[in-house]
Amino acid sequence: MRIAIACQRFDSAAGGLEHWTCQLVRGLAERGHEVHVVAFHAGPASQPGKARQSERPLLHLLPWSGSRLRRARAVQVALAGLKADVVHDLGACWSAGILHPQAGSGVANRRLDNSSRTPRERWEQRLRPSYWRWLLEYREFERRQYARSRGAIIAVSRMVERDLRELHGVAADRIRRIPNGVDTARFSPSVCAEYRQEMRTRLKLEPRHTLYLFAAHNPRLKGFRPLLEAFAQLRSGHPEARLAMIGKTADPEQRRAAARLGVADFVLFEGFVDNVLPYYAAADAFVLPTYYDACSLTVLEALACGLPAITTTHNGASELMTRKEGFVLDDPQDSHALAVAMARCAEPAARLTMAKAAREMAVQNGMDKNIDAIENLYRECAARRTGRTEA
Repeated sequence: MRIAIACQRFDSAAGGLEHWTCQLVRGLAERGHEVHVVAFHAGPASQPGKARQSERPLLHLLPWSGSRLRRARAVQVALAGLKADVVHDLGACWSAGILHPQAGSGVANRRLDNSSRTPRERWEQRLRPSYWRWLLEYREFERRQYARSRGAIIAVSRMVERDLRELHGVAADRIRRIPNGVDTARFSPSVCAEYRQEMRTRLKLEPRHTLYLFAAHNPRLKGFRPLLEAFAQLRSGHPEARLAMIGKTADPEQRRAAARLGVADFVLFEGFVDNVLPYYAAADAFVLPTYYDACSLTVLEALACGLPAITTTHNGASELMTRKEGFVLDDPQDSHALAVAMARCAEPAARLTMAKAAREMAVQNGMDKNIDAIENLYRECAARRTGRTEA
């Protein structure tokens, strides 16, 4: 099958979504499909892993534009020239046969993003002309994405499926719910074991220290404020606790918050990292008290590594958890409940039980299962398209 996949960035080192995209592309190529990738940026993952030449995707790089609508039009033109059997759009355009909004609903995201801001931050945002230009363009882009009456849409969780129906008016029969999968070979306890001691030594951690890991490109939306508050509460009874934050963690506001709470000396602000695996390896639990996440890939990766995970019901990945693998909180702003959950993860026996359940859950939601479901949808869409053509 000739498959075209449209995305903004094709680079496994750029983040969880980008790594997932590269895994999908490579998996499809290994299954014998001719895979074309249309993107604006690419890294070494444009030829992922050590795949044979026949298993590598055909990459079509487009010039970057600051306008989302102009980028989408460029993608439309490129896709039209490929004449693919199936076009799978990860949020780069608006007329593909399959739309896969990995970030979920923009409307829902913006509403909950506002909840994560202070009143002053909301006021300052509204004063910026650049924000209103961005918002108007994004609303138009999203309107076009969901205006079509045909084409399948992949929802990565029940939460996203509900948002698509209620906030965007998408007919239920167009939606296919396919949760994200995780690369359980790369993210595994055995791989982490190779990094653990060296990484904990680099982070100056002693055996008695319990390390909690937080990873986010948008730390405010993913709950860094309630996390720091919970961490401060936790340390009153667990002085051995440490917190590592990776991603966009160089913001002075985060450091000021940690200092104000008296925990700055116990928080490791690591910033962006090229390889997240050593941090999963060094950690004892993963914490993401997110206000909104369609289906967090970082949570799935942490679980695959055998880490207990603490997240919220606003994370689609929580739907895959049975609660044996960690904790799912109802309110991302409830720092007390978060501190209680973190304290539970500090207990070695409880942590060991959760770690085993975490790995088992991740294996049941591996990347192969994810690709199987997507491949089946490809066949369905290709057959429907052929039927229309023949008619």
